[in-house]
Amino acid sequence: MNTFNNLKVGTKIVVGFVIMLGLMTVIGGVALFQITQIKATVTDLADNLAKDQHLSDQMVARILLARFYANKYIRGQNPDDLNRFNEEFANFKELLAQADQEITKNERVKMLTSIKAGVQDYGNHFAQVTQLMDKRRKTLLEVLDVQGPMAENQLQQLRESAFQAKDATASFYAGHAQRALLLMRLDAFKYLDQGDTQWVQKFEKRYQEAQAAFKKLDEELQDATRRQLAQKAQAAVNRYHKSFSGLQADYVQQNQAIESQLNVIGPLVRKTASEMSASVSADFDEANQATQALVAQTWTGLLITMIIATLVGLGLGFAISRSLTLPLATVIKMTDKMSVGNMNQMVEMKSSRDIDQITARQDEMGDIGRAFYALAGYFKIVIEDIVQVSQGLAEGRLRVTPKAEYRGDFLQIKKALEIALSDLGQVIKDIVQLSQGLAEGKQNVMAQAEYRGDFVQIKNALETAATKLAEATAKNALQDWLKTGQTQLNEQMSGEQDVITLAKNIITFLTTYLKAQVGVFYLLEGERSKVPGERKREQGATEKGALSDSVRLKLIASYAYSQRKGLPNEYKIGEGLIGQAALEQETLLVTEVPEDYIYIQSGIGEAVPNNILVIPFLSENAVKGVIEIGSFHEITEVQLEFLKQLMPSIGIAVNTADSRTQMQELLQKTHSI
Repeated sequence: MNTFNNLKVGTKIVVGFVIMLGLMTVIGGVALFQITQIKATVTDLADNLAKDQHLSDQMVARILLARFYANKYIRGQNPDDLNRFNEEFANFKELLAQADQEITKNERVKMLTSIKAGVQDYGNHFAQVTQLMDKRRKTLLEVLDVQGPMAENQLQQLRESAFQAKDATASFYAGHAQRALLLMRLDAFKYLDQGDTQWVQKFEKRYQEAQAAFKKLDEELQDATRRQLAQKAQAAVNRYHKSFSGLQADYVQQNQAIESQLNVIGPLVRKTASEMSASVSADFDEANQATQALVAQTWTGLLITMIIATLVGLGLGFAISRSLTLPLATVIKMTDKMSVGNMNQMVEMKSSRDIDQITARQDEMGDIGRAFYALAGYFKIVIEDIVQVSQGLAEGRLRVTPKAEYRGDFLQIKKALEIALSDLGQVIKDIVQLSQGLAEGKQNVMAQAEYRGDFVQIKNALETAATKLAEATAKNALQDWLKTGQTQLNEQMSGEQDVITLAKNIITFLTTYLKAQVGVFYLLEGERSKVPGERKREQGATEKGALSDSVRLKLIASYAYSQRKGLPNEYKIGEGLIGQAALEQETLLVTEVPEDYIYIQSGIGEAVPNNILVIPFLSENAVKGVIEIGSFHEITEVQLEFLKQLMPSIGIAVNTADSRTQMQELLQKTHSI
């Protein structure tokens, strides 16, 4: 045994490898013979059944894809989905043609014939559904979307004509017919969107209401023109009703085709394809059992051979491992003590019998043992020195220095410790001053020391924190200013105020909140005396930028403004900056103000503002008025954005107050009649 132990480790391994190689050659020969037989069986499986399995699985996937895009098109009517269906359906047919060439077993040939028939029926019924959907879409676009608006427009004209003629009864029944028509259109849309028959019943009920209203109109109307309008509107409503009834029948036929054909044939095709796949799997199982029997024979032969090889290998391995593991166990024990820092006990173990046995050996294990103890002693010295430096740092003594003798590459450790001590002292001082600056709220504190390596991340983090603190402070202040202004203006506009009071509150708040010095509020006037139809046409002209000469932008409220001689207090649309801003519906900012344009006055003097801002406010895309603000200081982008955000709210508030006033006037006129 001593002779074996004194052999070099490489020699031991080569001897063991040669013996194991001979055993593996024997096992490989037996395995190769059996694998050749298994290969013949597996090849037969791949050639005859794999293609059938692949084709069956592809059929299941293709019918699912075709049904998916068919259902998706039926729900959304997206042409892309129809194209995808046609593409998948064509691919399915190509797959069936390929399967017709590849599949030969009678059972699966019958299944394939059934699948082809089902696919053909599915395609025919889907084509029928798409034709009904196209017909429905055409009816919707060419009839319903034409006759409905036409009848509504004619009824609107009839209402306005009757109202102008003071025929309240005819105007009432025309409005009743118009309301019934609108509800008919809504019910039709609901039915086409949801398919619920309750909307058809409601549609018929609204149609009867419309017919009753038309009957009353026929009895009441005396004027030939209005009677002709009523007859045209009734004819359009009848055409709308007739088209919807035909569309409803097509919709029912479409749903029946989907439920009784597509939703039956599709699952049936998929079921047949799945049964074909199951048939292939059954054939696979049968062939697999034959293969397993052959594998069992191979396994028995290999098992016997491996048992013999294992016994020989175990014996050889035990002999080699004993010569290596015993000394390694001793070294590992000493290494474990080193890993827990027990360097003293490692040195004391040198006199033990186990250590003597290792160092007495002439192989590599003896060399390892002797080198290990020399290394352990040196490590003990270096570790103790590193410990004393680390303890000094832990106690806050940055002037501690290494004292042991460092040799070779360990000199780098000494230099690294000395550099780390120096750099750490500088970095700690700089971090302290940065942290104190941030704690005191200073936003421009910067690092002074030189940071290297990972310490650069600390520097970047501190500087980033300072920058983000400044940005966050400024951003929060801006958001608070915007939100506060919006809230306060809403408070100023709340309640039922007349237009003059509302305008005064608005211009006073905006001027003072923006720290401006003068503000003027112009309201679009000249349209209250018009009847509703004329006002509607005039509002359309306002949206296009052109109004009649009777419409003026009149000054109705101001803040710190003094009327100057020669300056008007009302403007036409397109006249001056005020009229031009209303015409273009755009904000105008003047930075070079003429000396005779406007003055800011106080008790001790007057001066020309440096900036003039003219901004229109709208309601329902129509100009309602213009606000003009003058200021000594520059009007910032933030202030401009603030005003633009407020203009819609101002437009709504002014329009509401103006509408309230017009309604009161209209009620007064009605009572007087």
